[in-house]
Amino acid sequence: MFGNSNKSRMQIASLKSITANIMIADANLNIRYMNDAVMALLKDAESDLKKELPRFDFAKLVGSNIDIFHKNPSHQRNMLVALKTQHRATIWVGHRAFDLIVTPLLSGAKTTGFVVEWANAKERLQNLDYQGQMVAISRVQGIIEFTTEGEIVTANENFLKAIGYRLDEIKGRSHSMLVEPEYAKSPEYKEFWEALRRGEVQAAEFTRYGKNGKLVVINASYNPILDAKGKITKVVKFATDVTERVHAVSVIGTSLNKLAKGDLSFSIEQPFAPDFEDLRSTMNEALSQMRNTLGAVAHSTDQIDTGTREISQSAGDLSKRTEQQAASLEETAAALDQITVNVTNAAKRADEARHAASTASENAERSGKVVANAVGAMSRIETSSNQISNIIGVIDEIAFQTNLLALNAGVEAARAGDAGKGFAVVAQEVRELAQRSARAAKEIKELIRNSSEEVSTGVKLVSETGEALQTIQQNIVAVNEHMEAITSSAKEQATGLSEVNSAVNQMDQVTQQNAAMVEETNAASATLAQETARLRNLVDAFQLGGNTSAAGLSSRRPEIARADHRSVPSPARQMLAKVRATAAGGGSAKEWKEF
Repeated sequence: MFGNSNKSRMQIASLKSITANIMIADANLNIRYMNDAVMALLKDAESDLKKELPRFDFAKLVGSNIDIFHKNPSHQRNMLVALKTQHRATIWVGHRAFDLIVTPLLSGAKTTGFVVEWANAKERLQNLDYQGQMVAISRVQGIIEFTTEGEIVTANENFLKAIGYRLDEIKGRSHSMLVEPEYAKSPEYKEFWEALRRGEVQAAEFTRYGKNGKLVVINASYNPILDAKGKITKVVKFATDVTERVHAVSVIGTSLNKLAKGDLSFSIEQPFAPDFEDLRSTMNEALSQMRNTLGAVAHSTDQIDTGTREISQSAGDLSKRTEQQAASLEETAAALDQITVNVTNAAKRADEARHAASTASENAERSGKVVANAVGAMSRIETSSNQISNIIGVIDEIAFQTNLLALNAGVEAARAGDAGKGFAVVAQEVRELAQRSARAAKEIKELIRNSSEEVSTGVKLVSETGEALQTIQQNIVAVNEHMEAITSSAKEQATGLSEVNSAVNQMDQVTQQNAAMVEETNAASATLAQETARLRNLVDAFQLGGNTSAAGLSSRRPEIARADHRSVPSPARQMLAKVRATAAGGGSAKEWKEF
């Protein structure tokens, strides 16, 4: 097959020069020859082939086995062994696709080799894809072809259906039959085709006229088609019939214009195409809903207007009462400040009185102890007086005995005569002394008796004084206890009044803030009333149709019910009255009376 004859050399030379991609393998599937075309094809694909076929090496292809092109060589080998006729296949290597035509070289019944014609399948597959796309487009779009001069060549069923003509009625005629006559004569129409002949695509939404003047709106593109040399050979238009959509949009647009002018008294009665019928129903439902809603809004606006005016008037009354309450709270706060000062002073005085009572109690206790000591001393004086009286009695007896002895001595001296005269004188002196002693003893005894009586009286008086001091001490202790209770109560009262004072001051601040907020509420109510009137005017501008006119709904205004606002004494004034009554003796008279 690859001998040195001139014929073989000529065959090889011819294979080398042809554009077909030729590869020759022997019976054992070893590559024996590749022409320049197939070498260029595989060289270009070398990097992609190596990613999928690790054994592929372009420099060593000649002499290699074709198994390097297959991941599962046994399948191809079994097929080629049985191959007796030409076989066509497409193989994929990565993202590369190749068309293969395998022709067995037979010598009688024996296979001596294989000729493989390679082709890049990209263009073929791409053309197949384009053909599939065109078929798909033809199913959903209208297609019509023109010459570069605007003569109709052909059209598909979709386009013919849209304009109402048969193909034989329009084939060979000018495109101008489909446009308005005046436009067909205009420079714009001429420029339209000049641009197509320059290769410029024309795409827009066009108005065309079908059979019997049927108005058709199409969304289309006029596409110049080039041949292999870049020359424009024809114009193909791809079109979608949007007549029903344009009609629906036009009707909806007109409805929206009426709606923008405040007219809601209509509905869309003429049906749309099935694809757009839901849009018509939705528009009608929206109009009905808006009529009902605006009617309800008009009614609610009247109610809001009435309520707003009520709120405004009530807010005015509330503002006045809040100002009066704020003034009352301010007076209450001032009065409570004065009462707090007075109660604090009273608590201070009660505390001082408690200290004085405590001091008096201590002094009374000490006085009791002094009186007790005095009673003891008087008792001891009485005892000493009794002892002195006894001693005086002894002295008196001694004087009496001395007097008797002196008398006896005088009698004996008288018996003695002159010898006893001196002794008689002495006896007389002793007698006189004894008598004087007796008189003195008698006087002392009388004085001691009187002193004893006075001491007894003093002891009795001191005892009574001690008992009185004990009673005074007990009373002072009771007074001290009462003073402590009064002091504690006064302190608690002062603390409570201080807290009440703070609370009233805080209430005063809050009331002042409330008064400010009421002022703001009053202003907001007035603003709301103005805005409600403005809203009513806006709603009155709509025409709702039938008996649901916004102006009719808002024509009757309900009367405002005036609330009976009676003047009620504020809680602060009531509390102040109670505090004043308590301070005057109305609430805790017993405690003040005991104090």
